[in-house]
Formats: sequence, C-alpha cells, structure tokens
Amino acid sequence: MNIEDLIASMTPAIYNNMKEALELGRWGDGRPVTAEQKEYSLEALIRYEHLHDIAETERVGYVDMSNKRKKKAADDGEQPIKIIE
Repeated sequence: MNIEDLIASMTPAIYNNMKEALELGRWGDGRPVTAEQKEYSLEALIRYEHLHDIAETERVGYVDMSNKRKKKAADDGEQPIKIIE
C-alpha cells in the first residue's frame, strides 16, 4: 500500500483523531506524540485535506490574519514614545 492509498482509506474519524493528537501533543490513550509521528501525521493530514477539498479555514495550521489586517488598516501610524531615564 502506498501513501496515496493510505490517505484515500482514511475516514473522517481517523482524520479528526489524528488532528486532535497533533493539537494536544498526545494520542487518545495518553501516550505522547513523537517528533517522527508529528511529521508523518502532519503530512497525512495535509494530503487528506487536499484530497477531500477541506475548506482553507478548517485546515491544519490555518491562521486567521483578517484581524491583523483590520488593525493595521485602522492604525494611523502614530505610536507613543516612552522615555526611560
């Protein structure tokens, strides 16, 4: 079985369990996720998301940058200067 077959055979439950394990740093039974497991699991999740057209906002590693853009747009560029003696 190659990696593509393995990813194609993943169920949504497996995907969710693997995603939760990466978020928490431990498997459902409490064992820690090793560095090697993190690497392979992350690759599997990314491939699964690509194969199943998971929305960008639901993908692993998504960071919502919309708030930062709004704050920068609202900022008038002035910043107070603090003088420490």
